Amino acid sequence: MKIFSKRIPRITLYMLIALSSMILFRLQLLPWYKNLINYPGNDYISWLEGLGPFIGALVLWLITGKNIKKMLLGQNPYLSLTFLIFPILAFTIIGIKNSLQINSHVYGLFWGIWILSYAIMEECGWRGYLQQEFSHKSEFVKYLIVGTFWYIWHLTFLSPTNIVNELVTWLILVAASFGIGSVYKLTQSVFAAACFHIIGNLFGLNEFFLKTLSLNQRIFIIAPCVAIWIVLIIIYRNKLKVHEVSKV
Repeated sequence: MKIFSKRIPRITLYMLIALSSMILFRLQLLPWYKNLINYPGNDYISWLEGLGPFIGALVLWLITGKNIKKMLLGQNPYLSLTFLIFPILAFTIIGIKNSLQINSHVYGLFWGIWILSYAIMEECGWRGYLQQEFSHKSEFVKYLIVGTFWYIWHLTFLSPTNIVNELVTWLILVAASFGIGSVYKLTQSVFAAACFHIIGNLFGLNEFFLKTLSLNQRIFIIAPCVAIWIVLIIIYRNKLKVHEVSKV
């Protein structure tokens, strides 16, 4: 209990910072933001909602003296960066039709970079910082806690809803915490975790993609990426084993 009590002020500070972006932007409390987000073609402005977890992680990394570069890229920086290439390429190939008279493939490239950037901001907080705070807990407890904090951050319970919807949302985020958390545990890379994060954005958690991409298009984007990411994880795991053997 003594060890855990030392973490409480840090976790509280992180959640206050993380929640600030959702309170200000998701609830549209700032008039200028409300005007911007409701203007056609400005859906990308919603990236501001992810600033809280990102800033919170940076603050806590600095307080705890963490190596920020290592937290982002893990043990193998080049392999971590390789994860990012394929979703950007997939978005560019599939393209996104728009009313802004922008080439669909160029627009797809923009949104591919955007969604990964947003996911990286979130994952800096949930996996890069918060998951590490509970690393002393069992796998089940750790992912359950992180998923619950992640659910609270979304503030879905402040919208018109019901207990069933909220329970389903909570279960999805806890399950996602198990999946993404396992990827992060193996790679120690926020970039790798962010790639798996975008699966949720494409299949229900981001209205923009639901409106602009058909189900088949979303499957064509993510299915090849997941297959390649799994191969990269296997390569990463094998390299890790070789490294551990060489240290013996």
